[in-house]
Amino acid sequence: MLAFFIVIFGCSKKNNTVVTATNHTWYLYQDQGENDVVSVKFSDKRAIVNDMSAIGDKVGIQRLNIHNKRPTFTLDNNGKTITINSSNKLSFTLGKAYKENVYGRHMKGYYVNYKGDTYKFAYITKTDKKSKAVQENKSRAQKISYKQMKNHIVDIEYGAENLKNTNFVGTYDFKTIIDYRRTDGNLTINNNGTYQMTLTEHAAQSLSDTTDNPTVMTTLVLSGQVKSLYGKYYLVPKNLLTIEYYFHGQNQDHLLPKSVNLKVNSKSTGNQINLARTRIEQDSDQLYLFSSDYTVRQQEGQSNSKGNLLTKSNSNQTKLKDAITQTNNYYLSYLADPVQSNADFMQLVAAISDNNDKKIGSVEVDFGGKYSTNQDVNDYKGVDVDGNSQPDMQYVFLVTAAQNGDNSPTVTTSKGKFLVYGMLNNKLYLLRQPDKDSTTITWTLVKNISLKVPALKFTVN
Repeated sequence: MLAFFIVIFGCSKKNNTVVTATNHTWYLYQDQGENDVVSVKFSDKRAIVNDMSAIGDKVGIQRLNIHNKRPTFTLDNNGKTITINSSNKLSFTLGKAYKENVYGRHMKGYYVNYKGDTYKFAYITKTDKKSKAVQENKSRAQKISYKQMKNHIVDIEYGAENLKNTNFVGTYDFKTIIDYRRTDGNLTINNNGTYQMTLTEHAAQSLSDTTDNPTVMTTLVLSGQVKSLYGKYYLVPKNLLTIEYYFHGQNQDHLLPKSVNLKVNSKSTGNQINLARTRIEQDSDQLYLFSSDYTVRQQEGQSNSKGNLLTKSNSNQTKLKDAITQTNNYYLSYLADPVQSNADFMQLVAAISDNNDKKIGSVEVDFGGKYSTNQDVNDYKGVDVDGNSQPDMQYVFLVTAAQNGDNSPTVTTSKGKFLVYGMLNNKLYLLRQPDKDSTTITWTLVKNISLKVPALKFTVN
């Protein structure tokens, strides 16, 4: 009997082995997972590791090994420790079981010891859905036409007081970082005690990168009042307009807006804008912007390393009301002629996949991987089942299949295996190889997919 139990115990799987054999996305975090979260997904003896701001974020900074490849992982014989061999190594030890509901996300996993402190390492088992009635009421309350949105903007001149110190009046440029996103800012301070700030956030990237990620994620327009407190000047926001763009496969020369949202701070609606206190100060004949929301991006010649240096600018910001109208008009012009190049074509297909669980029809696509729009349609001539030449596509692009896409209809190219999509007469086609050992290719219609530009959503609150 004793020997029997020894055999059973010896054959049971160790906790770290069980964890790494799953297909879940795991999150390493403390508290409610709203700061400094690490996501981990184990696949084919390697790990996909991303530093992100919160549980469930779609954007993060990927940790790679010293060869810029996905890192391997090792398991300690104690059955508890997992070490991921990225250049910024990740090593933690599994403890007792953990379950918790975090803002409607049901998390299951382990308490872990990481960096000498207690963390949680868990995956999402399910996400609570609100009742249909609540969803409908919320939808009715939030959706709005772009014309009605202007009526919700708070008048920032009401209650504003003329500035006693006019040294701050003017327009300034600055550079900062918001949640790993390199951000370009422009601030205008007026004599009457009002201000407007416009921020352009780029895609998240490592702090050590020498060049900015060209992908634009969001434009933020803040307007409010300048208040003198404690001998300092504070920027008190009254309106926050957020314009988000589709970023997968983005064409930076022809951005596709995704949503426009307005939040306000007012007596009637309460404070909807959740931002840290922001102030401006003069130091050594230089002007600085201070906020715990903004990571300082040191500029040449700045003397105060704790603030964001403001430099005089001749740029003119678009007023908040006009930004709403301009975004809507731009979107209407995009609708009229959405595809003018391979890059436009890829951006549109990527946006459609974003709204369809990262799928194009039944094929999972990884627009966060490699892609290319430098194709010549003449290089992708297909033949039909009867051996006849097919019409040339109008636009073509390449993109990698999803991780589990070994069985995806990829085509072998000089750059590797890719999904090859084409557009003809506003219809979507996928290139296939009937025989993998042959150069014969054929264009096949992707059924049940309409190349329709996703609707631009306007919401308040």
